[in-house]
Amino acid sequence: MFQTIVNLAGVTFRDAQENIRRFGCKEIGSFALVREPENPYDPNAIRVEVAGFFLGYIRKEIAKTLAPLMDAGREFLALFVRRNESPYHETVGLMVQIIEVTDEKMVSAWR
Repeated sequence: MFQTIVNLAGVTFRDAQENIRRFGCKEIGSFALVREPENPYDPNAIRVEVAGFFLGYIRKEIAKTLAPLMDAGREFLALFVRRNESPYHETVGLMVQIIEVTDEKMVSAWR
């Protein structure tokens, strides 16, 4: 069973900063992992989002392992761990725990 904790990459792209501030919290709890096989920068790209709002990407070194599992039909979620903030920088980040969803009832509940 695949499971890891990772800081998201790409948190300064598009509207990720605004979205992390808005949705990167314990109350939201979980985020979708969306494959982007046509991504011109990385064919293993995995986007992290909530209700269509972009938050960032799974780091390349993790996506390289995770993408083939997703492509084979295995289901995964990203769970909130913490929002990374500093009083010295305006940029925020997001740490998530990636878990494999093995129970069909659990998969249905998150769709």
